[in-house]
Amino acid sequence: MEEQGILKLPKPQSRGKMPVEEALGLRKTTRRFLTRELDLSAISQLLWALQGTTYAETSSKGKRLFHRAAPSAGGTYPLEVYVAFSKGLFHYDPISHELCVVSENDVRDRLSEAAITPLNQEAIKTAPLTIILAADNDRALKATPLLENAVRFTHLEAGHAAQNLILQAVSLGLGVCTITSYQVAKVYETLKLPLSHRPVYLLPVGLSKEKSNEML
Repeated sequence: MEEQGILKLPKPQSRGKMPVEEALGLRKTTRRFLTRELDLSAISQLLWALQGTTYAETSSKGKRLFHRAAPSAGGTYPLEVYVAFSKGLFHYDPISHELCVVSENDVRDRLSEAAITPLNQEAIKTAPLTIILAADNDRALKATPLLENAVRFTHLEAGHAAQNLILQAVSLGLGVCTITSYQVAKVYETLKLPLSHRPVYLLPVGLSKEKSNEML
């Protein structure tokens, strides 16, 4: 469902058809994608696994706490999620489980120029969805006064979250490429990110071309 500036996602499923052990065994990096679009139910499930709310509770001080599948130092949850696909560039709200429009332009071609290797550039160009995982530096520093620790905690959390995304993708029959080598300035320029939102991962997602060929 689409409202002005908001793309409401279907409710994610809490039960799947593939055991985690099977997903672990099938996991491998995908760099060659079919351009076939993903439906919103798949996008919803992927974003929920990455950073969606898994349960909520009220603290002893009366504050509402929204927990996620990946652990976070001090419960600060500094990760921010942006999504680039044919409908444009969106920012994911993990509490409302909605996509908020940042730009109606398809930025994937320009974003692909930030990747260092031709294979990764092609992955971003052809994958129907690229997720950008960023870290809010200001929020990360709430967990520790030491910048070195804040960066380390955030990178560890990004790894936890990305693995959740990868396993969810496998269970949906999809592949993921985890891109960590890119021109940071180009990512900022293309996505018009707030300076405090430091890019950590570029994550193209889609149907694997290799897997499709195997099925023919």
